[in-house]
Amino acid sequence: MMLNFIRREKLYVAMLLFILAVNVMSPGRTEKAQAEGRPNLSTMTFKEIGVTEERVREYFESEGPGAIFFKYSIAFAFFIFILSIVLNLSFIFRGKKVDLKALPYKAPVSWGIPDLIKAGIIIIFASYIIGIGEGLVSKMFDLDLGLNQRMIIGTFFIDMSVAAVVLYFVIVKCRERLWTLGLGFESVFSNILTGITSYIFILPILFLTLFLSMWVLNLMGYSPPPQPVFEVFMEEKSGGMLLFLTLFVSMFGPVIEEMFFRGFMYSAIKKHLGFLGAAFLSASIFSILHTNIVGFLPIMALGVLLAYLYEKTGSLVAPMAVHILHNSIIVAFVFFIKELV
Repeated sequence: MMLNFIRREKLYVAMLLFILAVNVMSPGRTEKAQAEGRPNLSTMTFKEIGVTEERVREYFESEGPGAIFFKYSIAFAFFIFILSIVLNLSFIFRGKKVDLKALPYKAPVSWGIPDLIKAGIIIIFASYIIGIGEGLVSKMFDLDLGLNQRMIIGTFFIDMSVAAVVLYFVIVKCRERLWTLGLGFESVFSNILTGITSYIFILPILFLTLFLSMWVLNLMGYSPPPQPVFEVFMEEKSGGMLLFLTLFVSMFGPVIEEMFFRGFMYSAIKKHLGFLGAAFLSASIFSILHTNIVGFLPIMALGVLLAYLYEKTGSLVAPMAVHILHNSIIVAFVFFIKELV
């Protein structure tokens, strides 16, 4: 029986063995930044990187274009946060509840858990091949690419491979249309509005889970690992590379991630666990793969919201809009910190 399985799925078995072999042969790899002894900005406190109350006051008093933009942006964000608190209090005191039974019926997709596992193996295999290929091309053409550039280029091609794998399984293997995945232009503006209002509503939950996580981890004496994306944004000097990275993190990345996590993964798991089980499991995996224990609970809560919006609207437009908005806010915050240091 096992031999029949190996013969039938020999391609995926070969890719899995390759993945295992690479991990066994290269244990304990360290980042170049750590090897060179460079400080990890993402693990430092605001005070340690030079962001103090005096520096913030001095920055806003400068009345530069950036200072004016961030001043009004922060004021608007504060207004939206107060609005979100009011909406939540109104929701609680009026005794309203989220009626999951009222969610519209969505026919099961034709792909399942086995397809999800196969897609995952292909994506991981592709990420290793991309990494190896990147190194070979750099050596062959004597390209002096820094760690930041290599990470950005590698991540871009990995995301491209994720999109290609998802589309292959949906369109070629399962012979489904893109609408089955949730990709379509019906009620676009309505779905975007639904996503944005839902995101505003859940903001207090995201902040509460974030501060709770930080408080507990601080009591435990836990020091979070460096966050590569933050490091790249803070260290990168090229305007073109920063623009590409901003568009990639704010727009391209969220679109690809929603295709995979909500359109492909959540839909496959839902066939076996139903809405709640699939929403929480896919959101947990979504959060784990972001490799940020401090943000695990907020990212998981966001993932559940994204699954709910996908189920409610039947489209990826709403979760994509929320994901783009969320990432854009984070990128804007990183640029604000970059302005101060």
